[in-house]
Amino acid sequence: MDRTTIAREVEVEGVGLHSGLGTRLRMKPSERGIAFIKDGTRIPATPPHIVDTRLNTTYGVGNVRVGTTEHLMAALYGLGLTDLDIVVEGDEIPAMDGSALPFVEALGDAGRSPLGVAAAEISPRGVLRFGDGASWIEARPGDFSVSYEIDFPDTAIGRMRFTFDGRGFAERIAPARTFGRMQDVEAMRAAGLALGGGLHNAVVVDGDGVVNPEGLRFEDEFVRHKILDLLGDLWSLQAPLKARITAWKASHALHVRLAKALFEEHRGERA
Repeated sequence: MDRTTIAREVEVEGVGLHSGLGTRLRMKPSERGIAFIKDGTRIPATPPHIVDTRLNTTYGVGNVRVGTTEHLMAALYGLGLTDLDIVVEGDEIPAMDGSALPFVEALGDAGRSPLGVAAAEISPRGVLRFGDGASWIEARPGDFSVSYEIDFPDTAIGRMRFTFDGRGFAERIAPARTFGRMQDVEAMRAAGLALGGGLHNAVVVDGDGVVNPEGLRFEDEFVRHKILDLLGDLWSLQAPLKARITAWKASHALHVRLAKALFEEHRGERA
């Protein structure tokens, strides 16, 4: 694939999932990779600039930070966009409906502009595996695929597995919304998180039921959203990935550990 940007500037605005505050994006064509620009500071959307993975993926330079980037980054993956300036007015990316679909639609309307330069493919040189307690993620050389499995005590979620081969992102992965457990909501808000969350931008589970009156978009929406998050975190590499990835109950922290390891393996090639 060629490195690609958008054909024209596009704006998106909404409320931040964690801050609950208004935020606005201006996404502009670029030839310098993907970067967030906040208060005049340019923050490259690359693994070394990921500074927080607590229930979201935050990029930063010094004291300037942009949070909750993963859904937008997943949309960039799905559209094959490798170069984009994202001017952020606020502390995080807007939550929209809790999925990547609104970003796919907005950026799709902006059109694509190939830059005429091949995007260097990234592949692990061997097996990369990272764990945290019972959770783990692994990447092996091979044709691209992601096989992700989750297991929650809530019967509304339970144990789910989904494999994505890179085809049909807009239809199969982008609409899957972020989710939370009712019992965790108060603790998250006490920690200053999920202040902008609600049934309009998240799936909420209470034991054996889904609270949202409209129900689920997919029977296995929960695990599809985990794949969405992973794809967004890995697009910090800003290049197509040739790897077979397997994950068991993983997290943003594990996704980012894998992204940083792949970045370090290929740092010299990308210089």
